[in-house]
Amino acid sequence: MEIFREQNHLGRLIHVEPNASNQYIAHVWFDYSLKLMQNLKEGDFIAVESFASNPDGRRHYVILEVVKKLPIHFALVQSVENAKRTYPGFLMESAKSASLDWISQIDESTEETTKIVCEAIPINLGFYITESGVEGPSQSYELPMPGREVKVISYEFMEKILNKGLDKKETVVEVGHLRENSNVKILLDVESLLRLHFGVFGFTGAGKSNLLSTLISKIMEKSPSGTKVIVFDIMGEYLTLLIDLLYKYPDSKVIGVGAETFIQDLYSYYDGNRDLKTAVKSIVITNLYPKRLARKDVKRKFLYPVKKLVERKAFKVFEFGRFKLIEEVFEEAGLNAINISAKDREIILEILNSYKGRLAYEVTADVVKEINSKLTSGKANTEKFKRELLRLLKPPKFHVNEDLFISLEAGWLQELNDKDKKAIYVVQSHDPDSLKRFVSYLASAVYESRRREGRIFPLISFILDEADEYIPQDTYAKGDSKISREAVEMLARRGRKFGLGVGIATQRVVYLDTNIMAQPHTYFVSKLPRSTDRERVAQAFAVDESMFEQTFRFGKGDWLLMSHDATGLESVPFPIHTENAEDRIITFLESFEK
Repeated sequence: MEIFREQNHLGRLIHVEPNASNQYIAHVWFDYSLKLMQNLKEGDFIAVESFASNPDGRRHYVILEVVKKLPIHFALVQSVENAKRTYPGFLMESAKSASLDWISQIDESTEETTKIVCEAIPINLGFYITESGVEGPSQSYELPMPGREVKVISYEFMEKILNKGLDKKETVVEVGHLRENSNVKILLDVESLLRLHFGVFGFTGAGKSNLLSTLISKIMEKSPSGTKVIVFDIMGEYLTLLIDLLYKYPDSKVIGVGAETFIQDLYSYYDGNRDLKTAVKSIVITNLYPKRLARKDVKRKFLYPVKKLVERKAFKVFEFGRFKLIEEVFEEAGLNAINISAKDREIILEILNSYKGRLAYEVTADVVKEINSKLTSGKANTEKFKRELLRLLKPPKFHVNEDLFISLEAGWLQELNDKDKKAIYVVQSHDPDSLKRFVSYLASAVYESRRREGRIFPLISFILDEADEYIPQDTYAKGDSKISREAVEMLARRGRKFGLGVGIATQRVVYLDTNIMAQPHTYFVSKLPRSTDRERVAQAFAVDESMFEQTFRFGKGDWLLMSHDATGLESVPFPIHTENAEDRIITFLESFEK
């Protein structure tokens, strides 16, 4: 294996500057040539001899990652302020003359005034070169020698470094490739990704949803048997982005929190009042699509897989309190917690006792009627209880067949804990607050069942897109965000020991609760134009904010990946490019036409 490339272009370590986040920043200069400028990329690894070298010829090299690269012409002024103090005519002529040096030095440097100036950080790995060959890479915290030559590491050796220790794991997938070289494959341990939580942070248009779709596809490919992924889809876009996985795994479901989430044509079909074609077409037409999948010729291809989902009754409805006893619903509404007048309490208990022991959904209409007719007090506490009770007992707007309802009490919990069957669940709602309450309900119930039974498998990942809606700081909390935040924090802090993981994705990192933000062990970061968002990510992962400057040049599919556990390179960010989920979905849709 070749260890170095660009053998004719050696750099020089000019200066080592202490840095709290990365131990130090190394300032490296290379003699300029056009080819080196094109071939040396941010994210490349370089090596410089360290103080651990032995006099007997056993030379030790530390490995650094290039995080910034600039061409500098030292015959030109180096700052705007200096330019303002320079005679304009001289400056323009000097710049014109100097510009020729960039294109005249093709293969090698001939001008001492042109340099490629780089900043690099240690990745805490090093290797020895001896008479018998290369030893390593292995962990190293040695300091490099200022003034020594710097060599560019080959892509083959880079791949070995980036994927160190992962090639023998069964739960490893190829998540993408090095951003600047498609031949350097990047591996990811999906079990560590799930169990130890992950975050996806990027501004609008960076492709967060696309990346989540790709990650979920990879997760399902190589995760342990029985793995479940639950996506809380506040924007209603993952029926499209996960259509192939919903189709592939027969236990997968699209869950609507509240019957109003789905269109009436779906319920009418199950009632025998609409034909299947009409119901399917209505779902496909009203679905949300990214631009490329929204073309008419592509959208119509969704009809067949959606038809199959409808036929197998993969669309399910969750209603709060439906499978609870009526007394449980009364208690949840605050009967025992709120200070209600003696007269109102007597009326409430009378109503409760007449229906006690029956399932809430069986008696909802009758209970609501009695509550409205008998409980007429205008006192604040009584009205608060009444409003909460009526909310919990609110009957569906549409008629829904009984076999379309889902709940943990009616078998879903056993399904989630099934160790053999993998499944995807996309959870949507017409009401964002209902979705937040559902996050709290589901996370708390699953965690408590796992804790009581001491269960650690199968792995379940709770993925929150637009995570700032569910886990905001107090300053930004609204609606039922507080209860969803408490549940997610519990999962983030204690869920890993019971096989419960969290995935969070957002464009506004600064809104997130800091306690939860610090829990994920793996981050995917793209463009974050606001400095406050970059600062929050840098603090949470303990890296220097300057690391994110390279993301300003990222396109769709480009991410700065950093992980404490899931990658071969621990705790050091490096740029990758991931697959486009839309390519995967189009290939899936076209498979039905063959």
